[in-house]
Amino acid sequence: MKIVIVGGGNVGQATAKAALSGNDLHVIEKEANVAEIIRNALPVSILNGDASNPNTLRNAIERISPDMLVSAVREDGINIFVCSNAKRFLPKIRTIACIRDPEFIDKDGYEGVDVLIAPDDLSSDKMIKVALLENATNYEKLNFKDYSLTTFKIERGHQIVGKTVMNIELPSECTIVCIYRGNRAITEIATTEIHPDDRIVILGTWKATEEFNKLVGIKKEAREFIILGAGHQGLSIARAIADSGQKNFVKILDSDVNKCREASKQLKKAIVVNGNIVDPQFLLSESIDRADALISVTDADERNLLACMTAMRFGIRKIISRYSIEEYEGIFKYAGIESVVGYHKIVANEIIRILRNRSNTTVHVMENQGDFFIGFKLDKGSPMAGEYYGDLVIPEGVNICALVRKGNMIFPDLLTKFELGDWVLLYTHEVEPLQLTGLLGSNAPEY
Repeated sequence: MKIVIVGGGNVGQATAKAALSGNDLHVIEKEANVAEIIRNALPVSILNGDASNPNTLRNAIERISPDMLVSAVREDGINIFVCSNAKRFLPKIRTIACIRDPEFIDKDGYEGVDVLIAPDDLSSDKMIKVALLENATNYEKLNFKDYSLTTFKIERGHQIVGKTVMNIELPSECTIVCIYRGNRAITEIATTEIHPDDRIVILGTWKATEEFNKLVGIKKEAREFIILGAGHQGLSIARAIADSGQKNFVKILDSDVNKCREASKQLKKAIVVNGNIVDPQFLLSESIDRADALISVTDADERNLLACMTAMRFGIRKIISRYSIEEYEGIFKYAGIESVVGYHKIVANEIIRILRNRSNTTVHVMENQGDFFIGFKLDKGSPMAGEYYGDLVIPEGVNICALVRKGNMIFPDLLTKFELGDWVLLYTHEVEPLQLTGLLGSNAPEY
């Protein structure tokens, strides 16, 4: 597939990396120095030009004749404009616009834009869910009903430590997808004993996820939340946590006095304070050490990192941060901050869904590199159709987690028979695509 990516910033580069496999990529970037960086880093064709200029865009489209265009510059209006023009020049092209400001998201859509990707909205939802679940470190919404994947960190003293999974009575609408122990992924779940520092990934409804959180053991309920950054994302997170139905205390801090004034007007259930969010004395004066969770969503990765590291000194149990530059993920985690949400993974997942998801297959990128969550529909050519779970030869690193039949989620046992029309959900850890072919047949995805 021929794909044009407009904008070579963080989101544009994340898009290019997600779409590299099997596609012919062309990046349009107006800044010469950024274009040169991309040319040296990625095997893509580079056009140094301004795609918001209709003549530049028209010439590129006529020369390339692309199947898809992704516009990912910082200005939302330009992304919409570029997509609209691309559709005008080549009606059959599929267009995707990346949107940062929620006010640009129109429920009726835009003429000329086929898909809107809103990284801020998607990352906000992740951070809200992680903040509200005391033991969670990551959350991913799936396309199956209200099911999601949630990662829980197990600590010494938690109720399930020392228990074997088969002896744990899980909530009825959830199952364990895998257990991460250090760098090792465990897919033989039933006989595994839970250890401190294990990270357990579960598939379940939100209700079941909340029940699993309680099953793990809540040392202290999360009620006090501090948010650093009063931009669009900070406000939406503060509003959601304040309105979550619990008696939560929410405080939002920002060094920009104008943002604080606007936040005070919009937030009726939160306290807004103006001050230097990387100043330890200011943070301590605002009782940051009492917070059950801190969420840092300023516009600068450096400020988020510094603020989070300062917060760690005060013993805050849960710290959540966003970052926009891919390389910062490793820096955050090296500093001991586990719950980090990056634009590159948000965008990569959305692009992979769009590019690789067919009518009968969907692929989701997990938080660990090389791990995927796959859903596929059984048809007449599927080797699993008509087979019992106990008779399947399952490759190492694969866990068949569930199947969806007539809208209902079923967690299979040895006597479960797979039927035509079932959606099968499975997790793979560092499995070569060819190894899945015998199990999935033509449903084996290319990733």
